[in-house]
Amino acid sequence: MGPEFQREIAAQGGRAAHRLGKAHRFNSQEARAAAAKRHAGSKEQRDAEAARKAGPDANAGAPDAAAPEEADEQEGR
Repeated sequence: MGPEFQREIAAQGGRAAHRLGKAHRFNSQEARAAAAKRHAGSKEQRDAEAARKAGPDANAGAPDAAAPEEADEQEGR
């Protein structure tokens, strides 16, 4: 089944749902929330991709994120 045929079947289902009154209609608040979720996910993807491209040495100068107890153990206290 080709993508155009699949899209036509989906469109027919959507039209039928609206005709029967079963389709959901987004109000402006729901649409805004959905857009925010969508864009938040793409930002996370971009950040992850940037971190992957930067490589493991990207945080070499950053302080260790170990808990204080772990830091004490590492220093031999």
